[in-house]
Amino acid sequence: MPDKNEASEFLVGFLSNFTLLIERELLSIRQSVVLTVESVMEGIETISKTVEKNHEDAEELLEFTYLHPDAETEILLEDMQMLADELIEGVYREVSSKSSDGANIISPESVTTSQPEVVVQNRFNRFHVKTDQSLGKLNRLDDSVSSSVLNIVGALSAEDLIAQRLEHTILSLKSLQTGLSFLLIDFSERCQEDEVKRVTKSILTYTFRQYTTEEEKVRFWTIFGKSAA
Repeated sequence: MPDKNEASEFLVGFLSNFTLLIERELLSIRQSVVLTVESVMEGIETISKTVEKNHEDAEELLEFTYLHPDAETEILLEDMQMLADELIEGVYREVSSKSSDGANIISPESVTTSQPEVVVQNRFNRFHVKTDQSLGKLNRLDDSVSSSVLNIVGALSAEDLIAQRLEHTILSLKSLQTGLSFLLIDFSERCQEDEVKRVTKSILTYTFRQYTTEEEKVRFWTIFGKSAA
């Protein structure tokens, strides 16, 4: 009788520790899931804010260059439009002239404007300065979004590890179920300390063999010791 009592006490202690192991494992998995979801949501929010900011920059660029330009921009646009018209007219004249002469090649030097080259270049430079900042913001959109997407992909890569750890927990519980079923089928005969220790040892060995991460192994050793498996 004392042997059965000791075996029962040992089994109760084992079940208490095994339950603690499963609880800690599930808590760790839950924390991993929460961190993954938070990382993904943060990445999505960052992308949303980046796209929204670039949309505002694009509207700002459109606003001051085309819809409601300030006085200086309006003058620059008108000047460049005049230059473009002159160049187009010059090209057209050259094409007409060359066609009548039977020539096919137009010399770049023959197409000019009424404005000196320095003046033309200066106007282009001034307009470039006005638009460069907004265009720079728009050009950085791809880099910002790509970085956020990579962060999301990195966070989602933890999904496989989470699924793997859940599978380990399920297999551990199935091993426990099998071991307890073996003992309870004929508990009066099998409730011997040696037999209970043998069954619980096999459960722990099987459980430990499922673990692939150092975190899982350390958690197991903390509760059962390194010699348990």
